[in-house]
Amino acid sequence: MELVTERLIWVVNGFLTVIFFSAEQLQSILLAVSSVFFVLTAPIEQKTWTIASSILCLFASLLAPSPAPLFLLVMALMGWGALYIEKYNRISQRWTAVRGQALYALLSLGYATWRAMGVGSVSVSDPAMMQGVTYLNMLIGIALYVFPLGFMGWVAQSIWAHPPAPGAPEDLISAVRSRGKR
Repeated sequence: MELVTERLIWVVNGFLTVIFFSAEQLQSILLAVSSVFFVLTAPIEQKTWTIASSILCLFASLLAPSPAPLFLLVMALMGWGALYIEKYNRISQRWTAVRGQALYALLSLGYATWRAMGVGSVSVSDPAMMQGVTYLNMLIGIALYVFPLGFMGWVAQSIWAHPPAPGAPEDLISAVRSRGKR
């Protein structure tokens, strides 16, 4: 009976470890699900770039410190929301979402590299060097928060750049080509 109890405890401990790890990486897991759907629904000409962008996003969400994983997830959700709303140019809207996430993932990986190198926290005896490091840290911090806001503005502008038209885009194109005759 002890062997059965011991094995059961091992299984439960393993399950709890997976649950705790998943809760810690929830943003990355949700981003992975979003990335899989971006890849599965991408047009053929965008598929390889979407795969590369998704891989970059996943690495960035796992390796970069906060706020990168949260903002990558918010940008992905904003991209899906824009795709849901957009009726006229979904391919362009999808590309805007994918490239915005890829660029922020690169920025996040650069930030993770900067922190891993320890350059941002080096104590330098030269005051000018210390001011330079402080200035770079400030610019990096601003970029990590401003880029997602710019992306969201960019997506909002691309959604509301054209006035809403009645009906589906196909109906509008058909009406213009046939000059209103059916």
